[in-house]
Formats: sequence, C-alpha cells, structure tokens
Amino acid sequence: MAEDRGPTPQFKRPAESPPPPDTSSTYRSARHSQALLGGLVALRDSGTLFDVVLVVEGKPIEAHRLLLAASCDYFRGMFAGGLREVKQEEVPIHGVSHSAMCKILNFIYTSELELSLADVQETLAAACQLQIPEVIGFCCDFLLAWVDEENILDVYRLAGLFHLAHLADQLDAYVLGHFPAFCRSPAYRRLPPDKVRSLLGSDRLRVDSEREVLTGVLLYHFPPEVADAGRVPPAVPPDLLDAVRFPLMDLASLRGLRAQLEPGPLRDRVAGALAYHRDEGLQPVRQSAQTELRSRRRCVVGFGGKHSTVLSNHARYLDPRAQEWRRLAASLGPLMSNQGVAVLNNFAFLVGGDNDVRGFHAEARCWSALHVVGGYHQMPSLSLSSAHRVPSPGVSTRERTLEHV
Repeated sequence: MAEDRGPTPQFKRPAESPPPPDTSSTYRSARHSQALLGGLVALRDSGTLFDVVLVVEGKPIEAHRLLLAASCDYFRGMFAGGLREVKQEEVPIHGVSHSAMCKILNFIYTSELELSLADVQETLAAACQLQIPEVIGFCCDFLLAWVDEENILDVYRLAGLFHLAHLADQLDAYVLGHFPAFCRSPAYRRLPPDKVRSLLGSDRLRVDSEREVLTGVLLYHFPPEVADAGRVPPAVPPDLLDAVRFPLMDLASLRGLRAQLEPGPLRDRVAGALAYHRDEGLQPVRQSAQTELRSRRRCVVGFGGKHSTVLSNHARYLDPRAQEWRRLAASLGPLMSNQGVAVLNNFAFLVGGDNDVRGFHAEARCWSALHVVGGYHQMPSLSLSSAHRVPSPGVSTRERTLEHV
C-alpha cells in the first residue's frame, strides 16, 4: 500500500528584490590639467626625461617627444606616424626661427603665449607650419588689435600668404567700418582693384549716403582735390561704378549728377535712378541689387500708436544691439493709430487707421502727403501678393533699413 504523503507543497518564487544601487561614480578634476602642465614645466626646467632634441637654425632645444606628439598634428605625424624621426634623437626643423620655436614650445608646456610687434609675424609663420590653431588665433587677434591704415596692407599680405580667411574677413570688416576715412588714405589706392570692388559692393559698407560710395570710387582713381571738386571726371573707369547703388542717392544729388554728365552709360544709369524715384508706387516691385540698402540688420519698427486718448506721430525701432527702442531720425509724421500693416519686398505699408496718413520716405527721412483713395477706414484688412499690391482704401508708408532712416 502506497504511503500517503499528503498534498504536494507549492513552489514559491522568491520576491523580486530591488535592483542593486549604482556602485560606481565618475569624478572629474577641474585642476588636473593645470597640475599636469605644472608637472611638465617642472620636468622641463629640471631637464628630466628629455628624449628628443629639436635643432632649429643650428641651435638645440630639448623636449619631451610624447608631449610634442600630443600638442599638434605636425609633431604627431612626425613622432607617431612611422616616420624616420621616431627613432632619431636629434630632429632638424626647417623654415622656423629659433625664437619662434622657443615661444611655441613654451606655449605647449604652459598654455601661455607672449607676443610683440617685433615677433608676431615669425610666430604666426611658425604656428602655421606646425599647425597649431590656438597660436594662429592668438597671433591674428594681436594683429587685429594693432591694425591701422599704415599697416593694414602688410596684414592683408600675411592673411593671403598663410591662407587665413578669417583674418582677411576681419580686415575687410575694419575697412568697411571705417570706409569714409580709409578711402582717403594712401593704403586705399594700393589695394587690388578686385578687393576694392568687393568692398564697395558689400552690404556691410558703413556710409551715411551712397554719395560717399561714389566719392570712394573717385578717390581710388583720382587725387582728393579732383574727387572732392563736386564734379565727376569724364574719364572715370567703369569697373567700379557698378558698385555704386545710384537709386539710393537723394534726388538732389542725382539731378546734380545728371546735369554735369555727358551722354553715356553713366548718365543713363543716373537717369534710371531718377526714374526709380519718380515711379514711387512701383518701387516695391522694382527691387534689385542696386536698390538694396547697405545693411544686414533686421529689427522691429513701430509707427504711431495711441497713449490713452492721444495719438502719436512718432516712428520708433527696436535697436537689436542696444536692446532698446529708439526714435527714427526723421521729421514728425502724421498722427496715426490702428493701421493695417504689411511688408512686401522690405517695404512697410500702413493703410487706414484713426487718421489720414502720409508716406514716409526712408532715403529723404521725411513724410509727404499721398493720395487717399475713397477716404480712410479704421483697422482695415490688407492683403499683399508676392509681386503686386492689392488696391485698398488708404495710403502706403515706406521703411527700408534702420541704419539709413
């Protein structure tokens, strides 16, 4: 007879235990890199563990091969790329002065670089050959801090010699920002024609009026007494005149130019600019490179408004650099509020509102009365297509770029 063993006990799974706490942590020392550099400087100063000698202009400089390989691509390729210098105790370095190499090695060990006008050029040359971006950047910053009308051509030469596009761009920015004064310097007339054409055609050119651009063209070809005589010489080469945006000149200047010019391409260009001003209603659809104002800044503009029950006749813009509202330097406009607003091809149109409105001329910095079709409507709707204005009751107000209004 089988033995009665009773009910079979049920297997119970152990309760799931919580995951073990994270048993590892990562720490980072903010002082380790400086402490490491300090230790390397101590090894250098004590002459400990040197394993390579750089021979520069026949003079030996002891160093640590591992540190050199870690510092830049030039030495990394030399000591870690399987070249013969890997096993050489003495390695000649050509094309670099001894003093510049000492400065660069000191930077590698200390992260500090001392520059002066006497040695910045040779240090820059060495940094470009050894491919050390930080030293190149420091040299460029030093040169830009000292650049002026007398040495800018030399710095341009360095930028071209070492293919430093960023340095050349910064030099261009210097010329563009100081153009009215720089174009009267001897250095201006020594710039290559292609460089002058590029500068005159830049949207970053800082001038108060397009007449100064025309003066710059004349100063490149003629002495100041001719350029400032108030007349355009008949023999002006046409190569740089394409950079002058004649439609941006004021009407008085354009009429004066047309009166003194002989029949020819330049006079035709001035006549076209006068036609642009005459057909004001078509200006938004006649935009071209010649009508673009010289600015890359964009900002918010406000016209008129109402405080309590009082209408305003001011126009203000939010200066993106100063981060504050400033009043446009123009004569006071009409009282206006509640206009419909739209922008087409960088023109602002204000239609209707609490009062009849006039048009604001950005180039002339003044307001003028415009014809109102069918009276005015408060708070109208306004629709603009990409190429045409949709006729609607009201008038238009023009605003282009804030550096010129």
